[in-house]
Amino acid sequence: MKMKQEVKRIARKVHGKLTTVFDPEHLEVLARQHAFIQRSSSTLRGRDFVELMTTALLEDPSMSLEGLCDTLGDLNPHAQMTPQALHQRLNPSAVSYLQDVFALALRQQLEPVCQRLPPGALAPFARVLLEDSTQCRLHAKLAEDFQGSGGSASTSALKLDVIYEVMHHSLLEVHLSDGKAADQGRALAIVPHLRPGDLVLRDLGYLSLESLRQIESHGAWYLSRLSKGVAVYLEAQAQAEAIDVFSYLQKNYADDVIDLPVSLGHERVSCRLLAYRLPEQVIEERRRKALEEARKKGRTLTQAYLNWLTFGLYITNVTREMLSAKVVSIVYSLRWQVELKFKNWKSLLNIHILKGTRPERIKCILYGRLITITMITLLASYASWYAEAYLQRELSIPKLINWLKRQGRFAQAMHVGTVEKLCNDLRRTLPKILCKQKRKRRTSRQLLKDYGYYMESALAA
Repeated sequence: MKMKQEVKRIARKVHGKLTTVFDPEHLEVLARQHAFIQRSSSTLRGRDFVELMTTALLEDPSMSLEGLCDTLGDLNPHAQMTPQALHQRLNPSAVSYLQDVFALALRQQLEPVCQRLPPGALAPFARVLLEDSTQCRLHAKLAEDFQGSGGSASTSALKLDVIYEVMHHSLLEVHLSDGKAADQGRALAIVPHLRPGDLVLRDLGYLSLESLRQIESHGAWYLSRLSKGVAVYLEAQAQAEAIDVFSYLQKNYADDVIDLPVSLGHERVSCRLLAYRLPEQVIEERRRKALEEARKKGRTLTQAYLNWLTFGLYITNVTREMLSAKVVSIVYSLRWQVELKFKNWKSLLNIHILKGTRPERIKCILYGRLITITMITLLASYASWYAEAYLQRELSIPKLINWLKRQGRFAQAMHVGTVEKLCNDLRRTLPKILCKQKRKRRTSRQLLKDYGYYMESALAA
């Protein structure tokens, strides 16, 4: 009985958050605040436009203006519009309106719908924050508004920088920039989101010693790969000399896993250096990829850099008592969750299919996709919690997305207002087709749980 009440309570929270985002009255107010709708006699409603840019594009992401007008007529027969008229409505006011709706959607899923116990090895941390970026290629005519990297890359591209909380499936921030923007320029963007006890996992592109200092000053933790360009010292004194990491490790250690206290850069940021000696076949593959990438860019790699690829190198301020060296690389593998997220966004939710040569149209489509993604992320958080808490299973996000798209389930629930029925159907379907199949290879979450059980047994002994 208690379980049923808890499930219903959480479902009501999900229902409330989803319906708040698609509330017709509030959307109408926002539309008028942004001057997207100005006349009192307008037949186009704020909700019509939001649905057109979100759920209506799930099945056909590259829909033409004619198709959009046809779909708009289905959503609201009174809002008949020509392609030329719709083209004019895709203006800066429409962009700012959808941007505000997206901000509303983000706020709704910032607070977790349910409390969750972290997998074993993550127990010491309040949250786990991942940050990464992905690019969407655009038409070359948009290069003036969205510059690409050039060279072998696109002349016009748009970059999405995402901060994602992995335990509760929450999007904390999505930042848009042109494709030329460097990840390191966003190194400090995570700081306003930090809470004491958070763990931050990011790739090399975000490595900045100042950001590491900021993370630590907020009572949070970081785990990152080490860049070759960062000076490493065994002592914090100013007169100490930097070491050649590869030579030092090769000369002094024969172990496969090495854990050293070091200081980084002129700032002498104190941390742990974790070095994992890689298998020969992995080293050869890393070198092959590095040489191929260098060849494409017309560069020549030094022997020192090829030697560097012998080890997997990580830096962290997490203590040995909280995370042993053996489990650090497993925890870092969680960073791939955001890579998988991008893969799902592109292959299943088509965030990269941005048709048009007008910047405002591109932004409207993109913010519409982000609103859809944010709401599906909220449903994924609920489904994942239910699967783990009551089925002892792990949710498959791709299966969930496909199920929500199939037969227009998600679009229908948002349009008609049958979110409660959607949640009920979701719970019934979860054990049948929406959970991951059992397999021999353990997932990152399973490995983290296994480590937690191992530590509990060791402490009990």
